Amino acid sequence: MSDARTVLTGQLRPVEHCSRCGAGFVCGYVAGLPECWCASQPLLPARQIVPGQHCLCPACLAARRSEDQAPDPPAGTPAG
Repeated sequence: MSDARTVLTGQLRPVEHCSRCGAGFVCGYVAGLPECWCASQPLLPARQIVPGQHCLCPACLAARRSEDQAPDPPAGTPAG
């Protein structure tokens, strides 16, 4: 079995693919570690979870989290 240092030093090959961008990344659980890197991340709000979507890579999880933190436009402002 591997330990968390193996993931951090890049010694494990990607074992998952991001549901959002397709990038390969290491999932600690799939790699046989007791915990995955994502377990230390804040949970996404329920409104940010996409039904049927599996794991996200670190970059896409960070992007999804920042989307939730973006300020709402003032009322009456056209979107986009």
